[in-house]
Amino acid sequence: MFDARLAFALVAALGLAAPALAQDNGQPLRDVDADRINPFQILIDFEFDGGACDDIGRAELGELTDGTLAVNFPVSSTAEVCTMQIKEHEVKYAIEAEHIISRIEVTVTGKDGQVIGTGSTDVEHD
Repeated sequence: MFDARLAFALVAALGLAAPALAQDNGQPLRDVDADRINPFQILIDFEFDGGACDDIGRAELGELTDGTLAVNFPVSSTAEVCTMQIKEHEVKYAIEAEHIISRIEVTVTGKDGQVIGTGSTDVEHD
């Protein structure tokens, strides 16, 4: 009888924790676009829901793998105490980029390194 109760408690705890464990990649970013604006730059444009006191930092360029460039946008807080209001953040940022880049993978990370959101898109040539 004791084993059944323990097993039930374990299953219930894992069931409640599953949504939190599944959020390792954060929320999907909305309207992710990447447009080549000249031979040396790409304009990245996306939206995500974050805190009212969030400040989006400069783009950090990562690895280039098979034409796909990883780009991270770190987020920091502008205040020690902030309300829990959700605000839509619109990000537009031009990065230096070579001709060989055909796809962009965007990650938004919090100050503790947790992933807030991810998205990817092909680079359009305007």
